[in-house]
Amino acid sequence: MSRIRRKASLAVRPVVNSRRVTAAQASRLKAADQAERAGEAARARRLRLSVEQELAAATEADWRSRSLRESAELEAGRGGVVDIRPGRVRVGGRDGLEALRVAGGLSATQAGAGLRYRDRFEAAQARFGSALNLRPGGGRGRPGVPEGVALRITQANRDLERMEQAVRAHYAGEGRPALAADALAVMRTVAGLGGSIRDLASSGARRAALKDRLIEALDAVAGARA
Repeated sequence: MSRIRRKASLAVRPVVNSRRVTAAQASRLKAADQAERAGEAARARRLRLSVEQELAAATEADWRSRSLRESAELEAGRGGVVDIRPGRVRVGGRDGLEALRVAGGLSATQAGAGLRYRDRFEAAQARFGSALNLRPGGGRGRPGVPEGVALRITQANRDLERMEQAVRAHYAGEGRPALAADALAVMRTVAGLGGSIRDLASSGARRAALKDRLIEALDAVAGARA
């Protein structure tokens, strides 16, 4: 019996992978158990998979919010510029994506892919708050966020996941899946936050490697849209 099924039988709103499921998700897990008992294994798998995917997306969204908060706090502590607007937080004072484009390090297509990623990254952070005295908010179904904004946040996170999945698929297809973590980290820093590769590495060789990962990641994002 899978962990998600086992948990579903223990409580009306179980905790799965350290996250408490919503009432709607708990209902689907219960329906999955019923479907399996009725011999509808395929339907049971679909219901459980839909919950697992939603939980994974919520975990990823939380990670992005924490990453942005930590980066913004660090920049503010250095006396840097943190651009805070409704639905958007950018760690400013520099823009690594624009700097690379101007220096000829990125093609127009790659820079465009980076800007599309940034647009979705910033939209997904509309609920980022508290630590910098921003307006408190939340994701869909959370207090402090109008339904329309919550829906835009949800869609932005889905778009981000598609972009980042394209990067993972690129490296998996090349037999280099271990490089995806570096590629995602540098894309989030440079394209998402407007930071610099220098924020991630001190040695020239490491910076050059991260630049290669960034270019590959942006190519994958650009290709996914085509």
